[in-house]
Amino acid sequence: MSTWEGRIEDFDLLTGQARFGGDLNVEGVLWLGFVRSPIARATIASIDTSEAEALDGVVGVFTAGDLDLITQAGLEGVSPANISRPPLAEGSVAYVGETVAAVVAVSEPVVVDACELVAVDYQALPPVPDQASAIAEDAPLLHPAHGSNTVLTVPSGDASAAAEALGRADVTVALSQHYPRVACSPIEGVAGLVVPDGGRVTIHINAQMPSLTHDELAGTLATDDDRISLVVPPIGGGFGGKCDGENGLFAVAARLALRLNRPLRLAQSRPENLLSMQARDQDQRITLAADRDGNVTALEAVVSADVGGYAGMGAFEPLQTQRLIPGPYRIDQVAVTASAVMTNTVPTGPYRGPGRAEAIGLVERAMDTLARALDLDPAEIRRRNLLRPADFPRQMPGGLVMDEADHLGALEQALSEIGYRQLREEQADRRAAGDQRLLGIGLSCWADFTGRHEPCQPAAARVTDDGRIEIDAGIAPIGQGMQTVVTHLAAEALGLDPAHVSAVTPDTGRFRSALGSFGSRSASLTSSSAVQVSERLLEELKERAADLLEAALDDIELRPDATLGVRGTPSAAIPLADLAGTEAAAAFDQGQPTFPGGTHIAVVEVDTETGQVNLLRHVAVTDCGRLLNEVQASGQVQGGAVQGVGVALFEEMRYDADANPLTTSLADYLVPAASDVPEVETHFIETPTDRNPVGAKGVGESGTVAAPAAVQNAIIDALAPLGVTHIDMPCTPERVWQAIKNGE
Repeated sequence: MSTWEGRIEDFDLLTGQARFGGDLNVEGVLWLGFVRSPIARATIASIDTSEAEALDGVVGVFTAGDLDLITQAGLEGVSPANISRPPLAEGSVAYVGETVAAVVAVSEPVVVDACELVAVDYQALPPVPDQASAIAEDAPLLHPAHGSNTVLTVPSGDASAAAEALGRADVTVALSQHYPRVACSPIEGVAGLVVPDGGRVTIHINAQMPSLTHDELAGTLATDDDRISLVVPPIGGGFGGKCDGENGLFAVAARLALRLNRPLRLAQSRPENLLSMQARDQDQRITLAADRDGNVTALEAVVSADVGGYAGMGAFEPLQTQRLIPGPYRIDQVAVTASAVMTNTVPTGPYRGPGRAEAIGLVERAMDTLARALDLDPAEIRRRNLLRPADFPRQMPGGLVMDEADHLGALEQALSEIGYRQLREEQADRRAAGDQRLLGIGLSCWADFTGRHEPCQPAAARVTDDGRIEIDAGIAPIGQGMQTVVTHLAAEALGLDPAHVSAVTPDTGRFRSALGSFGSRSASLTSSSAVQVSERLLEELKERAADLLEAALDDIELRPDATLGVRGTPSAAIPLADLAGTEAAAAFDQGQPTFPGGTHIAVVEVDTETGQVNLLRHVAVTDCGRLLNEVQASGQVQGGAVQGVGVALFEEMRYDADANPLTTSLADYLVPAASDVPEVETHFIETPTDRNPVGAKGVGESGTVAAPAAVQNAIIDALAPLGVTHIDMPCTPERVWQAIKNGE
């Protein structure tokens, strides 16, 4: 474990010198805004832009037919090509908030006013608001060319073997639940600046996946790759939403910037962000089979995701759920069917732990249900079924292979840290005394796969004119502190003081393979590629120095003061600046993902008179392989856990029967406040992986994967004496009170 003092990123962020997407500005800039549909499903009969164009300060109003943009196909292998989402609507709309026209003006207020003056003649059609209506026999087709509202249905595992095991089991339990649709809610929405330059365009965009976004924009604009450069500023929070979302609107911006020969800036408002950056939304069913001792013998599950009006990255999430079930448990017969269904709601995309939070949420609720059926303590049912060291490597039903993590050790440490036995005694005392404030203890044992997507991470290194070493490992600065990690790991590999090394942020004009930050890949893949490219650069430097100094290669050393010399001969030295331009490249390929794991335990107090839930404590024990920096890892776990608590208690994007969104501001869509969540108590176990040279596994999504089920289980545990067996998330006071009233 390394303990580096301070984060390199912090100075600019804390002193206000960092410039986020919405802060960027240049002389002569124009503002770009978008007209959005107020109707969930309709054809567009006409668009009248005349009144908006007449407004003082408006440069122009543009529709899809004006821009000659090519709609890109969806995610290969998941999204059918005939369900592609255009940057601007082409003749119809499929959800409230779909972009219909673009407005360019001299200021943001003028853009806002002009958008309201664009008159769109919508011919409303019957909406499809949810999965039940989407798969009904008489359901209207959102995209007739596809012929169905179902995007995919994929089985995995041996269904017949699982069914047979269920049939002969001593005990079976079944559970159905809905995992809520949530908003990513980053501090800053999609924002940036587009600057034209003689037929080329530089796009400053707060996107998490620069290379993929670069390719998509080049395809949409039908232009050569080298005529675009994507530069990524500090992102202002990503959480997966800036992998997909509305990055395609920058194609509109780029086309207009080139046409008008003026720079354009755009920034989502909070309502726009809530209407465009949504995730989760999964219907789930599970059946567990076990013997009388509580050993689980089989699992059968069906998960179906509502992916909204177009099938984008959200259609991949149920497959992620499928691949992670049964999580950290030793269950031999597993069969899971995953589906994705389109409705007239906002298209879903990734959100911290996409699909995997849903998997752990389902399995952990089922484990508590089984414990209750067998009259076993929830900790004991997990203790009997968690994977042991002898079980690794473990073949998952979806084809992935788990590497080792200390799941049982994490459970035992979490139980010890929380004072589990004493809490159970206090819980019993409260129940016996008839206290209206019931205590609940909830467990969530989890596994996750990290570095799953794009398992090969390119990197480049170069010596600058002033003798510094720049490492470009494709980091997208989403707040995870990877500039610090990469700088220190590269410095260690080079044998330099970190002051001589800098980790640069993505610019696809300089480094084309800037994959970015997503899928908890930074600690394992980015760190490993940074170490690998540093070692290769060191070889190049030594070879050049050996020629210049006329010395044997094995005698050359790179010294901490950024000079190269002959070992044992202090006077012979070459400053790094004399070797400016030296470069190296590497591409680390991890192959299989890594599998961190651990246990979260939540303690809640539920007021039976009001349904109010108070989270008292939250303990998280995490095995993320080699711990690169405990302070930063703790921050990642804590931040993710807070978002997970939000899902469990507050957050849900809701729609009415006409597919109109009901949660369009932070007054309606509630996120946790500082007073809602106690300090998350973090602890770590280290089981280094052998799948990358640094031994690290991803940690950034672990909190959102694990925390929701711990809090949900704690609430239901508190209310067990009242006959409550299940409450869907979010467990709002209204839902909790209603469950108490109904005793179910």
